Amino acid sequence: MQLAVRCSCCGLPSSASIRQKWCRVTAPRKGFTRGCRHNGSTTPVSAVFHPQVGKQIAQFMQTKASAQSAAVAQPPKRVVICGAGIIGSAIAYYLAVKGVAATVVERASVACASSGKAGGFLALDWQDGGATGALGRLSFKLHQELADSLGQDIGYRRVQTLSAAAAPAKKGATHSNTRGSQPNRRAGAPAWLDGSVSRIKPMGDESSTAQVHPQKLSQALMDAAQQKGAQLRIGEVQNITTSGKKVTGVVVDGEEVEADAVVIAMGPWSGQAAKWLPVPDITGQKYASIVLRPEEDISNHMLFLSYKTSSGQSIEPEVYPRPDGSVYICGSPEYIALPNDPKTIQADPSSIEDLKEVARSVSSKLADAPLEVGQSCFLPLSPDGLPVMGRVPGVQGAYIASGHSCWGILNGPATGLVMAELIAEGRGLLDKDVKAWCSVCIYATAPVISIYIWRWLGITAHHTQTV
Repeated sequence: MQLAVRCSCCGLPSSASIRQKWCRVTAPRKGFTRGCRHNGSTTPVSAVFHPQVGKQIAQFMQTKASAQSAAVAQPPKRVVICGAGIIGSAIAYYLAVKGVAATVVERASVACASSGKAGGFLALDWQDGGATGALGRLSFKLHQELADSLGQDIGYRRVQTLSAAAAPAKKGATHSNTRGSQPNRRAGAPAWLDGSVSRIKPMGDESSTAQVHPQKLSQALMDAAQQKGAQLRIGEVQNITTSGKKVTGVVVDGEEVEADAVVIAMGPWSGQAAKWLPVPDITGQKYASIVLRPEEDISNHMLFLSYKTSSGQSIEPEVYPRPDGSVYICGSPEYIALPNDPKTIQADPSSIEDLKEVARSVSSKLADAPLEVGQSCFLPLSPDGLPVMGRVPGVQGAYIASGHSCWGILNGPATGLVMAELIAEGRGLLDKDVKAWCSVCIYATAPVISIYIWRWLGITAHHTQTV
């Protein structure tokens, strides 16, 4: 099946923008509308599937969901979660709340890879109309609840969100006389946004956007889970052992940890589990980020920018001032393969320089701010861009939760909750809201489905181009 979709307003491929708020359309359906970042319009997208597809999927999923729910009469006694990023930590936390103490295996430390280097931007409704809309709304609510209940500073606050265009300042220009400064004040932009910035538009306010510190949140979730009996084990996952069609354990640094339920939540490294289980090909896209420490506090205005570097590269940087006084900037892609060991990831110096150039261009407050961190991480991606969540087909006790792309931090708490319900109770929000499962969970009642469902069902789909 071919899902070759282009934005009809700008002509760019569906994967042109990583943020699903704009042109990214991974599995379109009739009547679905997204906004195009490139000109601010909305574009209708339609898809037509074979007439028998919907009926076959519904019948298959209803039968499998009933059978799997009935199979979990009692919660598993020995749960092993592979990965202690935001997804693994959230699953451990919500399992602990339900009285199931899991063992979490992580190679180095909690949130040592993607989750620890993420930005932490949260949006209530940016996924509306898509397969993860309900998941995003639930998770936005859970972030507030966790900030109120975990008892730790996780860097949570509500924020203002703006989009804008920016360019390198002209040679010899100062921030006080750049072309963008006066229009910025008229647009209601914050005073610190005094650089070469134009076309400023609101994207969200404190009712619909927020932020959190991903590393602090992941650690707080793990701490709370451990207080309720969960265990954190540092080591490398080397194998998933099975007997017949049931999982029996996880091999960690040569030693088998017995388990009757195993969750793959290793972010972009989740695809490595394909050596042991029939899971999809999860991989990663590398992005660089920096953290600056300006002398003065920066207001809670998040920036989504269109920017062309001095070398001519077009990037889409994001600027997140944090409540601790630091400023996180990301958005410079690096096109290299995913390494086997996350500890070997190094940022390309040119990517770090591009992000420092962005900082200098948009604000005098950031121009000379000391660099605290220059880093890179890999966003976990499934082939069709949708999260891969649920039971691994054909292997009792095997689960996967991965491939959340740039929305992993936002969707982490809800993913943890629904996966905990699935593991501990055999059903829950995945059944009530989604109606079904098939390794990839569908967060809407409309048939927006991962390509892996089609492959496993052996169904041929017919798809129409954008109209």
